[in-house]
Amino acid sequence: MRCPRCAYEGMFFDGRCPRCGYQTAMAPPTTGALLGLPQPQQYLLMRGDSLAKGRYRILGPVPLPETQRRQGRAWSALDQELGRRQVLIREVLMPPELLQRTSANQVIAQVMERQQQLGQHQGFPQVVDGFSERGSYFLVLTQPEGESLGTLLKRQGGALPEAQVVHYGYQLCSLLAILAEQQPPIVHGSINPETIVINTAQQTAWLIHIPLFPPDPPVEKGDKVAAGYYAPEEVRGELDPSADLYSLAATLHHAVTGYDPNERLVFFHPPARRLNPAVSPQMEMILVRQLSLSRAQRYPHPSAMQRDLEALLERYLEGQEGEAAVSASSADPLHLPSEQFREQARSNMLLNAGVFAAIGVLLLLGVLLVLLRP
Repeated sequence: MRCPRCAYEGMFFDGRCPRCGYQTAMAPPTTGALLGLPQPQQYLLMRGDSLAKGRYRILGPVPLPETQRRQGRAWSALDQELGRRQVLIREVLMPPELLQRTSANQVIAQVMERQQQLGQHQGFPQVVDGFSERGSYFLVLTQPEGESLGTLLKRQGGALPEAQVVHYGYQLCSLLAILAEQQPPIVHGSINPETIVINTAQQTAWLIHIPLFPPDPPVEKGDKVAAGYYAPEEVRGELDPSADLYSLAATLHHAVTGYDPNERLVFFHPPARRLNPAVSPQMEMILVRQLSLSRAQRYPHPSAMQRDLEALLERYLEGQEGEAAVSASSADPLHLPSEQFREQARSNMLLNAGVFAAIGVLLLLGVLLVLLRP
């Protein structure tokens, strides 16, 4: 069988997909059913299929974070009306508990408005379109140009330069501050190298897969939860913006050290300089503070962590300017400071005078030898 949510192909157990837990029987009603739209049989969107009267050509399924698996499916597609630009199509599957408090149309309007507001800020995908088809409602979002931070780390084969990581972390803190200031605050719930897109040409960081509804807690696997980049409180089922900042710090720790938290002990992030001596003490202290198990010891807001990263960026700039000044001074004497230039000119004058005096003494000795020669 093929799972209509995550495209898994294989044996289903008790009517559930072993990858994402999708239940084929007794499945929750689709958004289209709640909106009173005609309900077709279960369908699969495969490569080459189209939506919205042929405007969007499906390229393939896109896996969503595990905390958003109940919010619908997603596909990568080409927008035929926007120069075949690549977009992300998300199916909107509303939680039943939410529909007990409001109507489906109101929920759709709220989702659209919130995603449009976020799309006005650099670093969040923009809303392209929204439409109903096949008994479901679909939201179309732009896909930022670049590659995921996870792909960048795999190609690097280790840690990234600290200045580059701090630059991206500064931008991502700004995005988390925007999410935290929404009413109510938006918790991403799955910040990791796969939900961060890096445009190396423009040196920009994007946060993708913004949840349409409050995310679910991480899924238990066996007797424990694979913590990875999750905060301790999120694993316990507590959704709070501070959990996103913890996940960002865990991601930056991975990027600056090459230390993958999925391969180590749960909630264990060794000091960065122990893993990579090239990390600065300031960067290590930022990560140690934000990766504390106690929320009281962490940064109270993303803007606070952003200020420390900004101070670190300024140190990098000052160091680069100092190195550039030294290099320019040694290469071009015209760029020396005035006092240093006068001192160098005085030294050159004394050196020249000494050379001329030595030559004069040698000439005088030669004349005396000639005159006194018997």
